[in-house]
Amino acid sequence: MRGFILALVLTLVGSQHLNYQPDFSENKVYTFNYETMLLSGLPEKGLARAGIRIKSKVEISGIGPKLCLIRIHSIEAAEYNGVWPTSSFSRSLKLTQALTGQLSIPVKFEYSNGHVGNIMAPDSVSDDGLNIYRGIMNLLELSIKKMQNSYSLQEAGIGGICNTTYAIQENKRANLVYVTKSKDLNSCEKKVQIVTGSAYTHPCKTCQQRNKNSRATATYNYKIKYARSEAVITQADVEEIHQFAPFNEITGGNAIVEARQRLALTDVQKLRAEVPPKEYQNRGSLQYQFGSELLQLPVHLFKIKDVESQIEESLQELVEVTSDQLPSDAPAKALKLLHLFRAANEENYESVWKQFSSRPAYRRHILDIIPAVASHRALRFLRHKMERQELTNWEVTQTVLVALHSSTPTQDVMEEATLIVKKHCPRSTSVLGKVCHLSYASLCHKQCSSSDSCSECLQLLHGFAGEALSKSSTEEICLALKALGNVGHPASIKHIKKFLPGYATGASDLPLRVHATAVMALKNIGLTDPKMVQAITLEIFLNHKIHPRIRMLAAVVLLETKPGLPIVMTLADAVLKEPSMQVASFIYSHLRALGRSTAPDLQVMASACRMAVRALSPKFDRSGYQFSKVFRFSIFKEFLMSGLAAKYLVFNNAGTLIPTMAMSQLRTHFLGRVADPWEVGITVEGLQEMFAKGYSPDRDWETDYDFKKILKTLSDWKAFSSDKPFASGYLKIFGQELFFGGLDKNAIQNALQAWYGSDEKIPSLRRIISSLQSGVGRQWTKALLSSEIRRIVPTCTGFPTETSFYYSSITKVAGNVQAQITPSPKSDFKLTELLNANVRLRSKISLSMAKEMTFVMGINTHTVQAGLEAHTKMNAHVPVNVVATIQMREKNVKIEMPPCKDETNIISIRSKTFAVTRNIGDLTASKMTPVLLPEAVPDIMKTSFNSDSASGETDNIRDRQSAADVSSGNLFSSEHSSSRKEPFVQSVCFNASTFGIQVCIEKKSVHAAFIKNVPLYYLVGEHALKMSFKPVYTEAPLEKIQVTIQAGDQAPTKMVRLVTFEDPEAQASSRKEAIIKVKKILGDTDDQGTRKYRSSSSASSASGSAESTTSSPSSSDSDDRASQGGTQINLKTGQSKAKEKKFYPFGDTGSSSSSGSSSSSGSSSSSSSKSSSSGSSSDSSSSSSSGSSSGSSSSKSSSSSSKSSSSSSKSQYSSKSSSSSSKSSSSSSKSSSSSSKSSSSSSKSSSSSSSKSSSSKNSSSKHSSSRSSSSRSDSSSSSSSSKGSTRGSAGSSSKASAIKHKAKKQSKTTSFPLTSAAEGERSVREQKPKTQSSSRSSSSESSGASHRHSKSDKRAETKHVKSQVNSGSGHDISTEWDLHLPKVYSLRFRSAHIHWHPDHKGSSSSSSSSSESGRSQRNSSSSSSSSSGSSSYHHGENSAHNSRRSKRVSIHHHSHGSSLTHERSFLGDVIPPGITIVAQAVRSDNRNQGYQATAYVRSDAAKVDVQLVVVQLAETNWKACADAVILPLKAQARLRWGKECRDYRIAAMATTGQLARKPAAQLKVQWGKLPSWIKKTSSVFMQYVPGAALVLGFSEVHQRNPSHEFVVRAAATSPRTIDTVIKAPEVTLYCQGFRLPFTLPLGPSSAYETRDITAWNLFPEIASQIAQEDQSTCEIRERDFKTFDHVSHSYSFNKSCNLVVVQDCTEHPKFIITTRKVDPQSFSREVHINTTSANITICPASNSSLLVACNEERVLSHSGGSEYEKDNVKIYKNGATVTVEVPALGLKKVTFDGVNLKVTVASWMRGKTCGVCGNNDREKANELLMPNHRLAHSCSAFVHSWVLLEETCSGGCKLQRSYVKLNRNPTIDGEESTCYSVDPVLKCIKDCTPIEKASVKVGFHCFPKETAVSLLEWQKSSDKKSAFEDVVESVDADTDCTCTGGCS
Repeated sequence: MRGFILALVLTLVGSQHLNYQPDFSENKVYTFNYETMLLSGLPEKGLARAGIRIKSKVEISGIGPKLCLIRIHSIEAAEYNGVWPTSSFSRSLKLTQALTGQLSIPVKFEYSNGHVGNIMAPDSVSDDGLNIYRGIMNLLELSIKKMQNSYSLQEAGIGGICNTTYAIQENKRANLVYVTKSKDLNSCEKKVQIVTGSAYTHPCKTCQQRNKNSRATATYNYKIKYARSEAVITQADVEEIHQFAPFNEITGGNAIVEARQRLALTDVQKLRAEVPPKEYQNRGSLQYQFGSELLQLPVHLFKIKDVESQIEESLQELVEVTSDQLPSDAPAKALKLLHLFRAANEENYESVWKQFSSRPAYRRHILDIIPAVASHRALRFLRHKMERQELTNWEVTQTVLVALHSSTPTQDVMEEATLIVKKHCPRSTSVLGKVCHLSYASLCHKQCSSSDSCSECLQLLHGFAGEALSKSSTEEICLALKALGNVGHPASIKHIKKFLPGYATGASDLPLRVHATAVMALKNIGLTDPKMVQAITLEIFLNHKIHPRIRMLAAVVLLETKPGLPIVMTLADAVLKEPSMQVASFIYSHLRALGRSTAPDLQVMASACRMAVRALSPKFDRSGYQFSKVFRFSIFKEFLMSGLAAKYLVFNNAGTLIPTMAMSQLRTHFLGRVADPWEVGITVEGLQEMFAKGYSPDRDWETDYDFKKILKTLSDWKAFSSDKPFASGYLKIFGQELFFGGLDKNAIQNALQAWYGSDEKIPSLRRIISSLQSGVGRQWTKALLSSEIRRIVPTCTGFPTETSFYYSSITKVAGNVQAQITPSPKSDFKLTELLNANVRLRSKISLSMAKEMTFVMGINTHTVQAGLEAHTKMNAHVPVNVVATIQMREKNVKIEMPPCKDETNIISIRSKTFAVTRNIGDLTASKMTPVLLPEAVPDIMKTSFNSDSASGETDNIRDRQSAADVSSGNLFSSEHSSSRKEPFVQSVCFNASTFGIQVCIEKKSVHAAFIKNVPLYYLVGEHALKMSFKPVYTEAPLEKIQVTIQAGDQAPTKMVRLVTFEDPEAQASSRKEAIIKVKKILGDTDDQGTRKYRSSSSASSASGSAESTTSSPSSSDSDDRASQGGTQINLKTGQSKAKEKKFYPFGDTGSSSSSGSSSSSGSSSSSSSKSSSSGSSSDSSSSSSSGSSSGSSSSKSSSSSSKSSSSSSKSQYSSKSSSSSSKSSSSSSKSSSSSSKSSSSSSKSSSSSSSKSSSSKNSSSKHSSSRSSSSRSDSSSSSSSSKGSTRGSAGSSSKASAIKHKAKKQSKTTSFPLTSAAEGERSVREQKPKTQSSSRSSSSESSGASHRHSKSDKRAETKHVKSQVNSGSGHDISTEWDLHLPKVYSLRFRSAHIHWHPDHKGSSSSSSSSSESGRSQRNSSSSSSSSSGSSSYHHGENSAHNSRRSKRVSIHHHSHGSSLTHERSFLGDVIPPGITIVAQAVRSDNRNQGYQATAYVRSDAAKVDVQLVVVQLAETNWKACADAVILPLKAQARLRWGKECRDYRIAAMATTGQLARKPAAQLKVQWGKLPSWIKKTSSVFMQYVPGAALVLGFSEVHQRNPSHEFVVRAAATSPRTIDTVIKAPEVTLYCQGFRLPFTLPLGPSSAYETRDITAWNLFPEIASQIAQEDQSTCEIRERDFKTFDHVSHSYSFNKSCNLVVVQDCTEHPKFIITTRKVDPQSFSREVHINTTSANITICPASNSSLLVACNEERVLSHSGGSEYEKDNVKIYKNGATVTVEVPALGLKKVTFDGVNLKVTVASWMRGKTCGVCGNNDREKANELLMPNHRLAHSCSAFVHSWVLLEETCSGGCKLQRSYVKLNRNPTIDGEESTCYSVDPVLKCIKDCTPIEKASVKVGFHCFPKETAVSLLEWQKSSDKKSAFEDVVESVDADTDCTCTGGCS
């Protein structure tokens, strides 16, 4: 037993050593060396960091049981600011002194068993100083457990009670214990931190689970020496890391704050410590205590001595810097002032106010800054000012808004805010009242989310809502509900329910606006209590009795709460049964939009929505724009952990064109939080109707016609509930409603009155105009701290670390405006009179903005600041100095501006990241080092490779050395500096020297991504962007810039320079001699004047220049050309005669694109020959229409070898010399060209007179045809050289070889050759049909080279056709593709054909030749056809098709049409300009400088011709020409510029037609030579096209499309889908079934035949088409009727009772139309149209004509075609049909021919009609709506309900309505029952018997048989209106009666 006890004792003694807790014995002083360090920066080496280090001695002594004293002395502080890790700490004497002062007094603390208890210190020890003590005590906190070497627990520390893990090791020999403890500072129970500024965002929990933006951890290592009596900590080391990752923490990069501590025991002495004789107070526990950290703004550090004088000084400074253009440091100055105001008290505020409130500039700044102080002192100051009425209403509104939104909801702040709301916020719905209540609610929201007790503010708002309800004031109710919505507290739900339909008894009677507001108020509550909100909103949504818009809003709120799959499927199920198409379309589109979301917090709901959409029918997707919809775009990037979503909701009521409500919302995901930065909503009710009627006041609706009397006879008629005309909107920022407002009917009426009426009632208008006349000068400045987000956490050192973001801005608008109005306005002035006055406005306005965004991470205390700072500054300055003179009557506007004298920075943005250290002791020693020195960025392109390892080491050392030198300021120390990279700098200037100005954009960027390629590192560094205006030197100084615009008849008078076009021949002649010399050198005797042409004209077909020898069309367009041949329309224009020659500047430069004859002329080198006048006409864009660059010659088959083409050109040049006589050959070529009007006669040969050409026609007919064909040779350059031009056998052999060569190539690329008839003709004449000579090129571009159709020609043509058939069949081609359906991108487009015969004007010969040329042109073009873009795919089917077509076409050789832009001469020679614009720089020497633009428009029957010419005012030949032709089914536009408009060219053409027999449209853009900047821009743009197309759902095919052409085709496959094909030079994109947001008006349209569409009525026509589509027509025929919503019913009620066809069903009906049968035997009927302004009756006369009476007066005579018009009522007859129009009341047209009645109502009557025609709301489910708003069970019951009964039977209607009893007793709920009809049935009146009956289905309500009431009681009972239908049965209703007695 003894042994056992001994063993036990020994074990206990041994274990005691392990669990010995460190302690400090009494009367001993333990001295430690203490060192702490805190650094902020990016983790990588080579970047700058900032921080502090403190070394000191720490003495801890035991002064009592469990009580210790700690003293710090010998402090040495140092700062670090430089590149890590090469820089070193620099000692800071002033910081040492400041810290020594703070830490001079020792502190007592309780300590036992390793735990620190309470801390005691005198009041003189600051909070900051005490926290540094806590940092040391935190090291002493240890929880060493017995018997365990590894364990986890929650341990208290400086940062809260956190999760801590211990690991213990013991060295028994040395009596040492090693303790390691690790803390996870993210999982703390009571985490010590302050977060401000993010109350309006809510956490995204799923985002935070995936990615933490801030993490922190600390590791402690202890070495404890133990003896028997005690244990002492001999050494302690701590490393703590705080990591901040704004993006994805793994792939986004992060910044860190690193804290280290070291405590090492140096000495233990036995002596009693001295305790200072001061009073020690308990100052809390080890947990960090926040003191005044929030008062200390980062970035600013300064000593506050005399706060008041410093405020005055700072305010003075701020006013001075904002007096002129704002400097970039203005926001920083405003922040400094804010800092001072935060440190000041109310007395300071008062004295500053007294001193400066009378000075406007100072007053503005004080009222901007004090609310941003956001403390209760600031609020109290503002309240006192309100009490004393020292602030205007507008000032109160602004300050309350900012103050309440900025404030942190402490108890003091809430008290002050409540006082302000109670005493100074009017309960009225003034602007102040709204802003005040909404802002208070937002403050209340902050209080509720930060603490549990917010009952006081809620009570106030709930009380306000109760009062508003008792007053039943709609405006106040809406305000109260919106305030409750801002708070978003679940306690408000029971108060909101009082306003929700279906929840409170009186709620359903409240206006629609109130219901909508109440539902929207639940939205914010859904964030805190989603389950409750889901229950309420789902119930509202499922209640069909509630208005559809309220139900849709309920669904929006429901889906905002992110419901699970069951609720989403419930919604989907409800949609399937939904009667309202509006609701169904809205929910379907909303679910589908949400299903595409990728945000992490919506993943679960998105998958639920996708499942729901699958369950729903796709028919909902086909609903048009008339139905409510949700559009949503969202993007979420995982590597940024950020996302953006935009949502647009459209609520439609009755399918009107304008939606009744629209909402737009923006949502962002960032930093693990979700915010709704912006939401705006607009509601519009009844405005469409109001504007349709103008401002005429509503007449009293009962005056002229008693509608009530009629409506009484209908069973329980109810008006549609309609809100009064109203427009309202609201704005929410970050989910909090800031403001809402509305315009009621009166406000809108007043606005319209102001515009139309006199200003007697509106003196304000008169005041505004008179003040403008005397001049208005205003200056407005606003300083605003938009965002202050801060997160402060303590570190182990006792210093706090802060991560904060500031966004502050100052905006300034200053301006002077003065107006001179002549004639001067009189007292009865109307606004409309301004339209006839001359107004001269002088305005000098400047808008300046300075914004600064600052991100800070590091230490921020009163004493010291050290860390990272990223500053982004934006400066904008827009000066406007304009004098404008407007003469409305003369249609003249003149604007004058001063020229640019100095450099003006319009906008500059600079961003830079610094490592910063500041200390309060020595502010001059503050240091800011760029985190990334530009010199530290290596340029990998310049570094050399060194294989020697040793030298590699030395390089490393050198690099380090240089980094250190750079930080110390020596930039040139390293010899390797040459391999350093300069920052990326880019500068672009756009020069407008004409106006003495240039716009420059400069970019500069250097970032740290070379170290680590992550998003954060791209931001770190330096970035700058600047846009500025700079003056440009001009010869003579400019006085002003002047722009004059003159329209109308006076336009020609303002022309400074006459617009004329030079004939290029004249320009060429000057160089003639030089050209002759060149020709001699070339050994060529031909006189080629057109050589110059190549360089001078862009549109010339002189693309025979070397680079485009073989440019050939690709197959992509041959089909287009072929098909478009049909739509060629000859536009006859006047001819300009310059120097007795025809020169057409607007001639056929775009002929290919316009006529569609060919897109890419294969401009062979031969075509530049002079004799090729017709082919190379200067404007014949044939040459370059789509491919004058060699880019298009990528299609191999078409490019004959350059050798052969050059030989052909040579042979052509020599053709003249080898021909019989050069003169005759020239005349022969003339003969071929003179007849073609469009060929621009630039070639000399064509200048011979027409008589000469006619004389030589016969003599050299054969020769000329061959010559002309050779001259016009397009793509078949080698083959088409003329017979006469071959020099012996060499020429022919070269030709043959070329043909062979080409045939080989074609067979290789398996593309099918297609030739135009014209080209075929000439090639046939040249060589017998051996081989098909042409390439893939389509129709020849011989723009209209007319072929004389002699017999030989026709023979040649038929031969050619044969040859083509042979060649087609002769190819060895695989036909497998024929078996497959062609892809959409390879279908052929056929343009629509129009046969239009212009009146031929001018000489007969010219007109005949032009039409002839047109015919040949059409024929030539239409015979070509190649599959668009992929003939290589299915050329087989094409070949056969093609040969068939060419055969067919050659037969219809003389069909009509001609080129769309043939010989379009300059309109300026024929008509004056319609508008002249002159932009001129007025020089001191009065020389003209600037530009003049003149526009010419000529429109006739179905064609509009528009031309715009821009010329320089100086005499140069630079011009820019734009022209357009608009035809009913085709439009074409071109833009050309350069010398005489010839250097560059872009042409576009839009055509309608068919694609695979579906209606289609095509847009084709072609270009010639283009400036390099356009090419660069487009190539950059094209890089993004495939990606964007992929996102939009397009597929990509690689095809070799023409290099100078862009084609878009769209074919309608259904009214809501189109197939789209886009062909660009590099790529073909296509999309099948692309969904449209609207319905296409497919189907036959006669609009074009009935109307002449011109440029002037094009847009009005489109608008009227849309309006017509929005009107609705109802038809009543003999045996059936068709409602407004296109639902047909077969039923007729042809008896003598009146039937309501259609009536205005609003509360105040404006019209009612009834009809009745006149004669039971015949079909004839009479119609009554009763309106508030007239009663019209139309009835048949005996002679089968119609009699019309208006207000009981006969109005139309028997003779047809007469008219009657009075009081907005128009009646006219057209044959046997009478038409009545009363548009002011919504009746667009009523037509009646005696049997059939048609009623068309205006679009604003949608949803407001009732009667047999239905309610006109585009909903087909509710057509059978009876007068009591119940749906009828059958068509007959529906019609019967709209029969008008009469009080007496004298009128012929002998029916009445009565309730009936069911003639059987059904069993309901197991009981036999008696049933009565819920709706009455037509029965004969008393003394009458039915002679005709009809079966109607009626609902019955049943009672148990024993307790049933009698039928009489049921008829009297009011229950039947709301009675439930138990059974539906068919009963007989009487439709005709015979009577005895009084009615017989």
